[in-house]
Amino acid sequence: MKTAAKYVLTFLALALLGSLTWNSPASASDAKPVTLPAKVKYVPVFHLPTRPCSEDSDDRNCYWDAAKRGNGKGYSYYVDRFGTVTYLNPKLNDTKKRVAWINTNKKLHREYWGTVFGHRLCWAKVGETSYIYCFDGYRETS
Repeated sequence: MKTAAKYVLTFLALALLGSLTWNSPASASDAKPVTLPAKVKYVPVFHLPTRPCSEDSDDRNCYWDAAKRGNGKGYSYYVDRFGTVTYLNPKLNDTKKRVAWINTNKKLHREYWGTVFGHRLCWAKVGETSYIYCFDGYRETS
């Protein structure tokens, strides 16, 4: 009797294993195709410029540290190799405000003076006394 039970248990175990590995046509159609991961695209790492900006020209690929070189009234920024000024104070990086600043100065017939004492985006009303207005709020007379 023990041998008969042994055969029955062996048969049941093999039947169970067979049923687990067998794919019926219905279950084969339910299987989802294997998707491969998307192709990885490597983006170059952004590097901050290491050369200090000049205080009186619109140079590129440089940084201005207002704490070390400014007079306490300006903001730190960096200029990328394309000439885009990015302030470390995010409120000064609004493109719409910069365009409005440019248009306002053009309407007021001011001249673009560029960088004045480390302040970027400066315009001036030229006369016997020139009044300089910069985007970061700096004002000066000359």
